[in-house]
Amino acid sequence: MARPPKSYALWIAGICAKMLFTLLIAAVCFFMIWRVFISANPPAAMDRLVPNEALAAAYRTHGDELELYNQKQPSITKGDDNYGYFGVTHFVFIPEAQQLQLTLRYNNSTLKYTKEALGLSDIPLRGEEIFDASVVQVVDLTPDDLADNTDDSLMLQKVRHTPTAHIIDTTALYTYVLYTFDGITISDDTITAYLDVYYGLEPDYATPAFGTLRLYHREDPKLEVKLTSKEEKLLKEYGN
Repeated sequence: MARPPKSYALWIAGICAKMLFTLLIAAVCFFMIWRVFISANPPAAMDRLVPNEALAAAYRTHGDELELYNQKQPSITKGDDNYGYFGVTHFVFIPEAQQLQLTLRYNNSTLKYTKEALGLSDIPLRGEEIFDASVVQVVDLTPDDLADNTDDSLMLQKVRHTPTAHIIDTTALYTYVLYTFDGITISDDTITAYLDVYYGLEPDYATPAFGTLRLYHREDPKLEVKLTSKEEKLLKEYGN
């Protein structure tokens, strides 16, 4: 029996289908790489110190000996009702300047969940100042007596610091806010310090925060942070 002639139309269609499938796989792989590795990178300006007079003065006095540190703390909120809503991508304590700088990050989906959780009429706009961020420092008034360090103890003083400056930037997926907090001194009497995030710019601090992230605990080791060459240049040029 004679073999039927090969259908070149089907052969071409098969080649096209394989090419389309390959392109689809490549596009999915590129999207995953972009989603995991590229889109999560903060803008350069959100990942470095911002000079102000207090920081520049401390640098002029201490130069390369200026102390900077952070700690290894949870980088995203992990509560049942706010898992992954907020994260801190970068934070640095600068004792000689009595300063803390940190970058808060939240996903675009956080804005949608904010609308749903708080019953807002519209989804908050990206790139706007819609969240209040403050740092709470818990100080032990009787550092020689650890037995009274209970949650409701009158021997624990909570001091709330509000930012003195902030910068906002956005990427395709995230909003970043770089905050500067002046007047923060982490002494040996400080037990912990954490970031509270509230919706709105005039929150009731007596109510639970929308998200909380720990920044410091006195039992955790300090991790040295070095100034980058870009940061050194900015500090040297500040005020000139």
